[in-house]
Amino acid sequence: MKRIALLALLFFLAGCGEEKAFMTPTKDVVVIDVNSREYFINGKKAGESVKDFLQNGDWKVQPILDFFSQFKQDRSRPLDEKEVHVHIAGNCTFNAFGKVMTTLNFEPLIGKVLYVIDKDFGSPIPAINPNYDSEVQRCRNVSQGIIKVGHMITSEKGLTDDEILQKRLKEKQQEADCAENFMMINLILNLYDKTSPFIVTLNELGFLGGKKTYNIASEDEFWKFIDEIRSRESLQNKKDRDQILVVVNREAPVASSSHILRKLNKYGYEMTFGYTILQGP
Repeated sequence: MKRIALLALLFFLAGCGEEKAFMTPTKDVVVIDVNSREYFINGKKAGESVKDFLQNGDWKVQPILDFFSQFKQDRSRPLDEKEVHVHIAGNCTFNAFGKVMTTLNFEPLIGKVLYVIDKDFGSPIPAINPNYDSEVQRCRNVSQGIIKVGHMITSEKGLTDDEILQKRLKEKQQEADCAENFMMINLILNLYDKTSPFIVTLNELGFLGGKKTYNIASEDEFWKFIDEIRSRESLQNKKDRDQILVVVNREAPVASSSHILRKLNKYGYEMTFGYTILQGP
């Protein structure tokens, strides 16, 4: 009995040490701590969670941007030397999580962002800036038609018919190259949906029009699917093999899906996020 109590005490102390290490700001580490009522930057209250996350229609949180603006004035301390630690309480929604992470993406010179959900201080997850790999992002835009929608009219203005034809042939070749080299795996994660809590899309065939969608009914089946995809020889050399876009219900508490995100991280996936309103409980 004493041995069990001693082990429990050691685990507790280890956990306290991990929390202290993650949550302690230094000259090179900025700590953002968010709960359902308020949020703090380096231990100082920065704002109200309801006002700045739930009622704010903008995806940028101005107090966070204002905090980092001070470093831009100090030429002796480049911003890219800063590491940011983000702690999100388990009862916060993905809406709050998303706005914090999106705001940090407006500071592309930040060196690294690590985040922890709830009490899992021993396994911080690295955040990936959406612009971390221009080739991956370009192919995601191509696969979703974003490039065509945004640039078709202006980029073809003043071109001859032959130049327009050559341009469109080049764009089609880019689409084919993306389909061949990237699988563009996306996960729509909605644990409130009892029929299809996991929806996975990916281009596993390697050609235009090769995207397939899988509706997966249980977590066990989902991990079996991930194991199968990662072991498939034809997908081993895909450039985005370890990258996944996770679309989450922005109204759901982060604790509801945190175990999924932790396990995806342990698989080696670098995660970017999309936020939407999905079917609720």
